[in-house]
Amino acid sequence: MLRRTAAIAAAALVLLTACARPADVGGPGIASDAPLTPVEIHDAWTSCKEVIADPLRAPGDLPLGLERLPADFAPAEVVVCSIGSQQRADGAEEQVWAERRGDKVEALTAALRLPDVPRTDQPCTADLPGVPWFAVIDKAGRWLRPGVAADACGKLRLEVRRAVDELQLRTVATTVLGETKSAAAAKAGCEQRWSDMVGAVMASPPTPPAGRPFDPPQGQMRLCVYTVAPEEQGSGKPAGNFERGGPLPAATWASLRAAMLPAGPVVPCTAHASRFALFRPVDERGGEVYLELDGCHRMLFSAPSGETLRQGTQALADQVAKAL
Repeated sequence: MLRRTAAIAAAALVLLTACARPADVGGPGIASDAPLTPVEIHDAWTSCKEVIADPLRAPGDLPLGLERLPADFAPAEVVVCSIGSQQRADGAEEQVWAERRGDKVEALTAALRLPDVPRTDQPCTADLPGVPWFAVIDKAGRWLRPGVAADACGKLRLEVRRAVDELQLRTVATTVLGETKSAAAAKAGCEQRWSDMVGAVMASPPTPPAGRPFDPPQGQMRLCVYTVAPEEQGSGKPAGNFERGGPLPAATWASLRAAMLPAGPVVPCTAHASRFALFRPVDERGGEVYLELDGCHRMLFSAPSGETLRQGTQALADQVAKAL
């Protein structure tokens, strides 16, 4: 899911939307009469990397549908597999698959032995809180992934979520899944991926905004240039990948801003931009300016009070190309 900057997979999905009754509409939890998947006991733990085929799907793989912890299985350790991020020495950021372990499992074991709460006939919110993927290991080294108890709305019981949150864990292994921010983007102070909001606004009904003042910030600005892949061009929110960027000299931004101010309303055009420039205040206050560097050369001033479109030019795009 792209917003203006890309998001990294979360361990808990919270959608805080309108209320619904899970029993009536399927709900966010599990049906109270749904059959549970049998627990599988394995002889020896290997690693998160080997046990979980697709780590990017694991955070949303809730254990509500699994059978509960067997009465004759005594956990001695817990292993938690979760996605996070880490920074390299060159400033780049990587998404990592982290394996953590701990041996203080009394509270978790007690929570895993709790029963389901009887389902309510009252409205329930549509949020779906979760926990990281975890498994428990006994003294013989055997392990299993247990099911967890559901609350009155068919969601994970709070006691289980609290017990997992309070685990004392040590990291035993990390696996790099991919780079989320390059060293060049980090040095420039730019995000690796950013959405072309001109394209997003033009793709969204009703008629794109044009009547608000076009008054970009006058303070120090940062320029980030992004390339839009062919498959993203013309989509509802085109995703751009970092090309180059950095802080602008004050005189350079003053000249660019002066060239932007006389711009008039956008003219009819159906071309899609393959590159765009993003101007952001260094202090992140006052709004952002987008400029399509090819295609229709439209501009967008996105401020806290709203958004305004104006028509840019090839000459302005050429001026931006020489800014850094």
